Amino acid sequence: MQSPIMAQQREDSTSSEMRHDWLADRWVIMAPQRSARPNDYVIGPTRELDNANCPFCVGHEDCTPAAVATYKHACHHGSSQANHQASCLDLWSVRVVPNKFPAVNSNRKSLVESASFPVPVETAESHASAIDLFQRRDLTGGHEVIIESPQHLHSISQLNRESARLVFTAYRDRLRHWLDARGLAYGVVFKNVGLDAGASLVHTHSQLIATDILPADIARATERMELFENKESACLFCRMAEDELDHMVRIVEQTPNFIAFCPFASRFPSMVTILPTNHQPRFQTLSESELEQLSWLTHRMVRRIEHCYPDAAYNFIIHTAPNRLHRPDSFHWRIELFPRITKVAGFEWGSDCYINPLAPETAAAALRAAGV
Repeated sequence: MQSPIMAQQREDSTSSEMRHDWLADRWVIMAPQRSARPNDYVIGPTRELDNANCPFCVGHEDCTPAAVATYKHACHHGSSQANHQASCLDLWSVRVVPNKFPAVNSNRKSLVESASFPVPVETAESHASAIDLFQRRDLTGGHEVIIESPQHLHSISQLNRESARLVFTAYRDRLRHWLDARGLAYGVVFKNVGLDAGASLVHTHSQLIATDILPADIARATERMELFENKESACLFCRMAEDELDHMVRIVEQTPNFIAFCPFASRFPSMVTILPTNHQPRFQTLSESELEQLSWLTHRMVRRIEHCYPDAAYNFIIHTAPNRLHRPDSFHWRIELFPRITKVAGFEWGSDCYINPLAPETAAAALRAAGV
């Protein structure tokens, strides 16, 4: 099936250009002429849903570790609901469990003992023999799965509005637990949908990983935000939101407090960033009304992507301010959402310079036109 975006792209300019991603200090090559290659955006069919042995379905709770948090829909009273109320009290709508195969464990060291970072390596001129090429350390943190529905659904777009809000409430609460209550350095919520996105189960779910160290790429991103603030006396993403709203060519959708747009230097085709328009460093400070808006907007953006790219795998990531930053207020939280419709190949791996065959202006126009 040919993507509706592909046909539109071929009407645009076929010349390449480079665009600078200020946050990553990375150049991205926009190469719309590559969209004429055979098999671009051809996506295989989704795996059939099979709930017979799914560990995330209601009734299979003993297949996962015990839940650390559960969320339920509010029961509505009334004659039509009277007989349903007793069963409703036992039914979970969102369930958070430790990952059965965690990448990060809470083990060996307490959070206090492991809170310090590795000691920086001395300069080669002063201590040539001090560089250890085989450094290692314990890693403390947590790895959780947010099961987004008791039903065997494959996409967050299949949830109703209240269910989507509960999912985002769980995101907020678990980030609060790991970053605010436990004091870990870094926490990220991410969602993998489809085999190409890294998902091993089709039942709709997300994951959270928290660690006591700050990954190097995240550290560099926070430094770039601080650098922009130093140079411009403004937040990088506040400025970005203002400029995108002024131009209105890459905006896909907006609410009173959030915008969704295709970034100017998108690394991937149809990549979308969702930002609060008011400065907010930390996702976990969202109010109930903001959670309602954000879950609605993200739900719609996923549906737009699924309309443009049926059966495509996709990822989204919530970037919130890490702890232990020199200037935490320079951070602006955001969500990145992108379908997996192209492959990262040799040039990208070798150069860290990405080739995007779809201009973000074209992608935004097609996503706006998508039926939701």
